Amino acid sequence: MPLNFVGIDFETANFDRASVCAVVLTKVVDGRVESTESWFVSQPTGLDFTNTYLHGIGPEDVAGAPSWRDTLLRIELLAGGAPLVAYSPFDKGVYNAANNLTETRTSDFVFLDALAVVRHHCQLASHKLPLVTEHFGLPELDHHEAGADSLACALITMRVAEERGADTVEELWASIPLRDKGRVNRTRASTKRADLPQPSAEADPGHPLCGEVVCFSGDLDSYTRAEAQQLVASFAATVSGNVTKKTTLVVMGGFDPATLRPGATLSSKIQRAKELAAGVQAVEIVTEPTFLEIFSF
Repeated sequence: MPLNFVGIDFETANFDRASVCAVVLTKVVDGRVESTESWFVSQPTGLDFTNTYLHGIGPEDVAGAPSWRDTLLRIELLAGGAPLVAYSPFDKGVYNAANNLTETRTSDFVFLDALAVVRHHCQLASHKLPLVTEHFGLPELDHHEAGADSLACALITMRVAEERGADTVEELWASIPLRDKGRVNRTRASTKRADLPQPSAEADPGHPLCGEVVCFSGDLDSYTRAEAQQLVASFAATVSGNVTKKTTLVVMGGFDPATLRPGATLSSKIQRAKELAAGVQAVEIVTEPTFLEIFSF
């Protein structure tokens, strides 16, 4: 059977995962990249843009762009039943959040997380996309360039399939154990702060929070800081007291991007996360509602 799949990457306008404003698809047919297509999306949450510094997309770009429902139809047509492969659970989270907000009927897409496969296949200190691309000797890509992450995800998936002798994506994902306690325990051993909760060794390695390094900024309405830290640790995430070069997820409490007025400032943690994200670090900044969606995945 042939290696057929579609690499997918969503861009969001702000810290709300439902704010999808662009999509890029890389279609792989018979183990070869056939095409890469991208388009802007009339984002479901309105014209609030706080992520323009990352991808360069602004309100003027999405004017007259296809709606979320039209976008799903276009993805369905291009994919032709092939699974959608993304580099992290983020993109499926965008898909779910946009569907919930627009009350759109869920399409019959199969989402696969390439990061989970890479974490098992490659024993690296970090599995961030640019570093994994370098590890495989693939062409260097600017991860801020439209289509770069989608193409990198596709090329990495093809390389891992080749090295594991998998002829299809189904065979490749079937070769990954459902539970990898060794990786969880390595994550726990790397946590140096004894006063912070430790990643659970019994957590499901397929959960979106597993292996993430999470930092909280501000006060949450749903949980105390200690409760939220314990919660993410129960899903095998590492809790970080500050934003560092290892941080992958920053949760903002008491903040709505739609209410940020001119002259208002973000916390030092959020500012630091934005600086790192503008570089090569894959760090996501989310609001409390998005955080709640992630752990209830």
